[in-house]
Amino acid sequence: MGRLFDEAVTRDELTALIAAILFAAFLIGWIAHWLWARAARAASPREDRADELVAELLVVEDARDRALAEKRELEAALRGEAAETEALLQTQLREREAELEATMGALRAAREELEGRRA
Repeated sequence: MGRLFDEAVTRDELTALIAAILFAAFLIGWIAHWLWARAARAASPREDRADELVAELLVVEDARDRALAEKRELEAALRGEAAETEALLQTQLREREAELEATMGALRAAREELEGRRA
């Protein structure tokens, strides 16, 4: 019975030893990864370039937004001018049609008077 107890203690010690080794391996791996990531980040010119690209992108997006706003304003102004021009042309057309109608009526009356004098 003493032997079984010794084996149980040995198993417990072995379990604790394996757990400690696995934890130490995990800790060493985590520290190595942290050091590698920090060194890679400090030596990477790509990150600086990425920051420059982000800044350029923000400037370009701002310029695009301003250009779109100006385009909308110009379109609205052109629509307003087109409506004014159309209204002006419609008015002029009605005036010309009224003048033409008056002229045609005067010409008809003159023909009738001429035919009346001939007869």
